[in-house]
Amino acid sequence: MNTSPAPEAPTEAAYKLDRAVLRAIHTCQPVLFEGKQHYLRGMGAQVLGGGVSSVIYLLGDATPRQPSEITFLEQQDAK
Repeated sequence: MNTSPAPEAPTEAAYKLDRAVLRAIHTCQPVLFEGKQHYLRGMGAQVLGGGVSSVIYLLGDATPRQPSEITFLEQQDAK
């Protein structure tokens, strides 16, 4: 019997990415874009073809970006 987990559905992966983006916005978590540290200013979403398409905005930049273009930095827990 194969006990490996089933592959994640694309909609579930997109939902998790959107949650991570919202968490970064609300906690002022820095992200990497093109190798430089930025903060997220906002996120927008629209329904396209039965799915949801999200765009993000970096602080100080009015250009819409795709969430997949950023890398989340690991949060350092204060101890």
